[in-house]
Amino acid sequence: MTRKTQPSAWTAKRWVAIAAVCAAVVFAIGVALSPSRATSVAIIGDQAEELRVALGTVQSNDPTVTIVLLRRWENLRHLPDIAELCWDACHYQAAAQITLTQMRFGATRKVVVFHLPDFEDDLTCVARRARHEMLSLRAQVPSCQIKAARLPVWILPMGLGRIS
Repeated sequence: MTRKTQPSAWTAKRWVAIAAVCAAVVFAIGVALSPSRATSVAIIGDQAEELRVALGTVQSNDPTVTIVLLRRWENLRHLPDIAELCWDACHYQAAAQITLTQMRFGATRKVVVFHLPDFEDDLTCVARRARHEMLSLRAQVPSCQIKAARLPVWILPMGLGRIS
């Protein structure tokens, strides 16, 4: 007769929990050791030069914040990398201001898409909102126009998806 073996204390749930804790620790260490980046800005699209003057910024080659100004949503096809990042939020023209935050270790990048006709070409309002977006990762945007809604989209690291 064969004796019964003792059930193992290390079940699959415990292994999954240990793996999750290890992943969280690696992520926390990566965030803690990542060098901080100074805010740099790139402004592209329609009326980019006017907004650059209004904000008093210099165009950067490796920006942490990219501001895209569109007179027509169809113009986004000329910017395929931003159109791919924006994906369905821009395809469905979800809001007048779409803020995309792409989270990465020490290289978080923010892309802010403004649809100018929704702002009735009021560049002072766009400049005020852009300035607030440049200040922090989670901006509290002033409501300088009721019709021009803001849609934040968070793009998670390592291809984990997006939250909007």
